[in-house]
This record gives sequence, structure tokens and C-alpha cells, in this order.
Amino acid sequence: MSERRDDSVTVNIDNMLNNLSSTPSKPSMFRVADNLRSINPEAYDPQIIAIGPFHRSKPSLQKMEQLKVRYLKLFLQRRKESSVERYVTTIRHLEDRARKCYAEDIKLDKDKFVQMLILDGCFIIEFLYMFLHPYSWDEDNPIVQYEPIQRQLLHDLMVFENQIPFFIVERLFNVIKINDRDKINIIIWPLLPNCIFPLDDRYEGPITGHHLLGIVHGIQCSSFANRLSHRGYEYTHNIDSAAELEKAGISFEKSESGSLFHIKFENKVMRIPKWEISDSTESLFRNMIAYEHYNTESPQKYVTEYVFFMHCLVHSPEDAKVLQHSEIIINHLRNNEMVYGVINQLGKNIIISDEFPYSNIFFDANRHCAKRRNRWMATLKREYFSNPWTTSSVFAAISLLVLTFIQATFAILSYCNDLKKGN
Repeated sequence: MSERRDDSVTVNIDNMLNNLSSTPSKPSMFRVADNLRSINPEAYDPQIIAIGPFHRSKPSLQKMEQLKVRYLKLFLQRRKESSVERYVTTIRHLEDRARKCYAEDIKLDKDKFVQMLILDGCFIIEFLYMFLHPYSWDEDNPIVQYEPIQRQLLHDLMVFENQIPFFIVERLFNVIKINDRDKINIIIWPLLPNCIFPLDDRYEGPITGHHLLGIVHGIQCSSFANRLSHRGYEYTHNIDSAAELEKAGISFEKSESGSLFHIKFENKVMRIPKWEISDSTESLFRNMIAYEHYNTESPQKYVTEYVFFMHCLVHSPEDAKVLQHSEIIINHLRNNEMVYGVINQLGKNIIISDEFPYSNIFFDANRHCAKRRNRWMATLKREYFSNPWTTSSVFAAISLLVLTFIQATFAILSYCNDLKKGN
């Protein structure tokens, strides 16, 4: 019995070794790790449409499957075609490559997998194409009629677990494009105004990324990455909150930088670009952070590190109020408590890179706060020079004190003169 059991184990392991690919794949699409998902699971789930294999079986997303077929028909009509034969042939050649992009085995046979890629890829192209040519669409189209659906679909296309390989979208786009002037960049543009910070112009730069979320992340971070420099300071583990920094004489001003991440600290002033916080902020940032968590191609985690920085600044609703008063935080939520809640939740269970880009700001701010003179001067300014009335009172008191001193001096001098005359 034991020999047969050993033999079966040998056979099983040998089969596993034989089936293992000689060249391990490097996946780019994963399920979100439990330590990230546990904070807010819904932030990583699509709300109305499934793209890719991870969420396609959910009953709540099945209504949109018929809409994908409708969009495929529109896709073909624009090319005056009635059959998907040539698209199926094209995507079949990419099926194995696409499977290897996922970090887990996809339980779909070849036909189902190819069908999914075609339906999802054509939907992405047609939906984003709609924003470029809004007047050419049928008014009965529910997506055209209801802007909230458009916003939710744009959100779902930015969900980390809701992706297909971008080379599938690009190949389908290249098959249908009418002339060489049509570039894949044009379909990225509608996603940018709804992301971390709005880009109003149509993007004409290079496309790099394994899927839509990765491409948008690269575009959003590129300007900051190009001018990032390190001063060689050791990473300081924390910084005082915004309210505490104010008490130490550090003021906050809104920066006009084109990058959300470009924060500066000079001459006791911390300049931070405007950050608009709304109902969709947490989900968008969480999916960007998840992307950075799994992205091994770059050691830098720009979104994660920015969130960590803001998490250090905002320890309470009072800190959120300080930044809102400086027009750094634009609050689209009900109150400062909700803003604090979003930032507090975002900062949990994240890991920053070894090359923390704000280490110099932490170092300089902590060095400023360590000097007692700075805190004394800030207290003096806050307590006695914060408004015209207290300032006037201080000057009046000082004037009275000076006059009293002068009067006392003259009295003493007069007394001394009298003594001399008496002698």
C-alpha cells in the first residue's frame, strides 16, 4: 500500500513538473491582496460592468453583457462589416499570450476566453470613442442618455481587477482604423479627466502600460517622475500633523503645479497642489495603490507615497480643516470628518518605497519644529498678532509700558538732581 502511494505521489509531482512552462510568465493582472482589500472590499469591485475574467460571473453585472453585444454591432457597423470572423482569427493568435498576463489560471476554454476578449475589447473602444464623437450616437443608447452611467463605467474601467491586456485593445483598434493618422492615444483621453488630477487636453504622448489602469497611472505620474530628485536624506518615519505644523510656524499654501505629487517646503511654507476629494476618490486611489503594489517594473510608488504623506498631515478633522482653509483640499463631501475618514482609510496597510520622494520635506520640517525658538515665535504670532484687535492691544500695552518706563526714568533723574542740589 505504501509503495503504491509513493508511486502515485511521484507520478503526480512528475506531471506537475512536466506541465510547468520552461519560461515562467510575468503576469500583469492580479487579484488584490487581502491586506489591501480588507479595508474597503467594495472599492476594488466593478459596479455595473465586468471587464476581463475576474468578475464576469457576478449576477449583478450580467445586464451589461447584452450591451457589450450591442456595442460590438456598432463596432462592426462603423466598418460596414457583418461578421467578426477576421477579429476572431486575429485574437485567437493572441489567446495564449493574453492568458499569461493573469496571475492565476483562468477557468475558461479557448473559445470562451477569445469571445470575452473580443466583446470586452470592442466595448472599450466603442465606449471611449463615444466621447470623441458624441453627436453621432443613437439617442436611445442608455449610456448616452444617463451621465451617471457614463461616470460609473469610466470608474469601472479604472478598477485594478477589471482589466484585459491592452495589446488586445490595440490590435482591435489597429484592425478597424481608417487611416494611419488614427492613433490609439485618442481612446485614452476620456479616462484622464476623471482620474487623480484632470488633464484637459487630448493626450498625444507615448502609451506605456499593460492595461488601461496602468496606462493612465503612467500618464498621471510622468510629469512628477521627470523632475523627481533626491537630496540623500535618510527617510524620517513621520511628520507632525498640519495643525501641529501650524503651531510651529509652518504655513500652508496651494501650489499651482501641474502634478498633484509635486510638494515643496521652502522658507517655512509648505506648498501642496489642490486635491479634490469626492465620493469616488477612495476607490480610484485604492486601485492606483493596488497597481503600484504589484508593479515590479518601477521601484517608485508615486500615488502610495503621496497618500502616505497626506495621511501623516491629516490626523484629525481639524487637520483637514487647516488644509481646506488653505485651498489645498477641495471638499466635495459633507464635512471635514468625512475628508479625514477618506484619508485615514487610504493610509492603512500601505508600503512605501525605499526612495521616499518626500524625505527631504520630512527632514526639513522636523528640523524646523525641533527648534524651540520657532515654536515660541509661532505662539507669539498666533496669540498676540493673529488679528488687528489683539495686535492693537499688544502695541497699546507696549506703548504704555514704554511711557511708564520713561516716566519712571525721568522721575529718578529728577530725584537724583534734587539730591545733588541739596548737597
